[in-house]
Amino acid sequence: MRTTAQKATLAPGLDSGSGAVAVLAVLAGAEAYGFPLSAVREILVPPPLTEVPRAPEHFLGVISVRGQIITLIDLPKMLNLEVEQTEPYGRVLLVDNGEELIGVAVDRVIQVYRMESDQIEFASSMGADLSEYVVGIGRVPSQSSADTEDMLILIDPVSLLGGMK
Repeated sequence: MRTTAQKATLAPGLDSGSGAVAVLAVLAGAEAYGFPLSAVREILVPPPLTEVPRAPEHFLGVISVRGQIITLIDLPKMLNLEVEQTEPYGRVLLVDNGEELIGVAVDRVIQVYRMESDQIEFASSMGADLSEYVVGIGRVPSQSSADTEDMLILIDPVSLLGGMK
């Protein structure tokens, strides 16, 4: 039985005595996003890309990773962000969506955070009409100032990438 889908919704790891969850923070466009580390299988320097004609705008093409063909998506376009991509993507995340691995192109990887439940404001408790793939907002120490916090938009990869085939 697969537990990836359960973990991908930011459930604390079974080995976490404190209830902390590991989140990989990435930059896509001007926003910082967090993916459950349990769903991220690998971080790659972008390999050669094969474009696919008439594909949706967020679909960059396919890549080959050790002989396995992986779909590569553009995270900002998948999230309907108005971002002009002037430079090539810096990293590709191989993310398990519960059914297969999907490549997610991001500008850069920031770091892994161990987030406690009091650092996460879940979308359901905010009462906001957020899209189905936003789990909530995470508060992490700022990289520019010790006195402030940065915000991460926490993504559920199963909801975001689950329908991709």
